[in-house]
Amino acid sequence: MLTYITIGIFLLAFSLLVFELFDKSLIALFGALLMIIVGILSPEEAIEAIDFDTILLLLAMMILVNIAAKSGIFAWLNIKIAALTKGNPLALFFFFSLITAIFSAFLDNVTTIILVVPLTIELLRGMGRDPKPYIFAEILFSNIGGALTLIGDPPNIIIGGATGFSFLDFVSNLWIPISMVAVFTMFVFVLLNWKKLKPISASLVDLCIANILIKKIRHKFLKKTMHRDFILKVIAVLFLTIMGFFLQQQIGLPTYIIAFTAAIVLALLTAKRVNIHEAFQSVEWTTLFFFAGLFIMVGGVEKTGMLEQLSHWVANSTNNIFYLSLIVLWVSGFVSMVLDNIPFVTIMIPVIIGIQAQFPGYDTTILWWALSLGACLGGNGTLIGASANVVAADMAKKEGVHISFLSYMKFSFPLTIGMLLLCSAYLFIRVG
Repeated sequence: MLTYITIGIFLLAFSLLVFELFDKSLIALFGALLMIIVGILSPEEAIEAIDFDTILLLLAMMILVNIAAKSGIFAWLNIKIAALTKGNPLALFFFFSLITAIFSAFLDNVTTIILVVPLTIELLRGMGRDPKPYIFAEILFSNIGGALTLIGDPPNIIIGGATGFSFLDFVSNLWIPISMVAVFTMFVFVLLNWKKLKPISASLVDLCIANILIKKIRHKFLKKTMHRDFILKVIAVLFLTIMGFFLQQQIGLPTYIIAFTAAIVLALLTAKRVNIHEAFQSVEWTTLFFFAGLFIMVGGVEKTGMLEQLSHWVANSTNNIFYLSLIVLWVSGFVSMVLDNIPFVTIMIPVIIGIQAQFPGYDTTILWWALSLGACLGGNGTLIGASANVVAADMAKKEGVHISFLSYMKFSFPLTIGMLLLCSAYLFIRVG
């Protein structure tokens, strides 16, 4: 009976999220409370279900970025980007997409989104353009880039820890499907948004307008008071933070500790120029509460044993390695569209180890890459499919750019199916 109640609560919350009848943080918290009130989870179990590593990382990065922004460094970057691309929409699209993918591979996709989305909105608005298509692209490429490396996305970190795969193992095994997916996504995105992204070089009027807007952005920047010592401190701390994320395994500290250390150190170094109360007020608390509620609801679903049953069904479905890898890919892809992929990947690890034991002498490592691709890329399918998606939508909303669940899914869901089809083709070639 509790299983049906759990499914009912989750489906109700999901429906409310789709149609946006209330703020998503209220919906997630209400669903979480129902899980506790009806006895699916105890209050202690609900607290244990919350992934505090993710929430604390978000909190720390929001504070760090707010302090860094006050130095004017992001405004300076906007001028450089505008000058480099000459205001060309297509060039801006390629620039932000590639930067997002690269940063997501070597940092993590949530941190990248926190850094890139405010920059995008400020620049595109300054140039009189709609930032929404660019934010859509950044969401997609944050998950695509994050899927490439050991440290880019939490599922890969979990898989790496369970298997001992190195950073190079992930890159060497995943660069082909990720490159295919990236090229496919860029092609489809440009094709569907051509009117908004087409080059302006053929239009004298558009070129003149772009030059005027670039000069306007530059003039606005020059009016700001810049402090050299403040900027140098920000650059130094951001650089050390990025290096800390990159060397996180060697350092042996969680990413949220590295991020909090950076935020507090920067706050201390810039205490005379930054009001720490304003930095704390800049935190997207609704986003953090949404994640807390969502983690609790997923914890309730996990407790029913449905994810475990699904994993056993995968294991017993066929004895063909190729078909097994396809099932792992598509099941993890669809699960990641609606549930947090971390508990599913955690449950699938002993299942895949068990499958490998049934195939002595066979190379079954393809199952791990199928799990990674499905869990990471499947998150692109909906607005709640990955942490980066939620953060991007909330940061955009704060700046007055509304991204609805349905408007995102209408574009992203078929595109994600295309990504999974490309990965299926890769698995076929690889197993063959």
